[in-house]
Amino acid sequence: MNTITHWVRKLGASCFFIGYFPFASGTVGSAITIAVLFFAKDKLSFILGSENVLNYWWAMVTLTAVSFFLTDKGKEIFGRDDPKQTIFDEVVGQFVTFFMIPINIRTLALGFVLFRFYDIVKPYPVYRFEELDGGIGVTMDDVAAGVLANVTLMFSIWAYKWIMVFLT
Repeated sequence: MNTITHWVRKLGASCFFIGYFPFASGTVGSAITIAVLFFAKDKLSFILGSENVLNYWWAMVTLTAVSFFLTDKGKEIFGRDDPKQTIFDEVVGQFVTFFMIPINIRTLALGFVLFRFYDIVKPYPVYRFEELDGGIGVTMDDVAAGVLANVTLMFSIWAYKWIMVFLT
């Protein structure tokens, strides 16, 4: 493999070597994504703002495509097909979690917990996507976990608002 491509994949898939954290590297990658979303929400309002759904959608598609590339040669780079050092897929899945969700501390905390739950437990159909070959399988199980977390988060927000209206 081309040395430059090898190092770009190694650096990118591990999110600048954060994936080498000695334990729970996927959780660390998710937590860093949450921190970036929280602290950069004003600077990224052209993507994260509720009126910018199309921009957010394009960002998700772009991040997913980049993840396909970065995580595709995991076995050659890290010695395993889906190595623990590869955390860019967690970043993508966590990003998917917040599609059309208002960004605040409560939604970020709940979205983090929901995504990690679905990513670790891997209910149907999440585990099926993991069976796909190469970077597509590495990434799509996290995208599927992000979709499940997103739907659960949307329902939770709706239920909370409904209960608050009912109680007042």
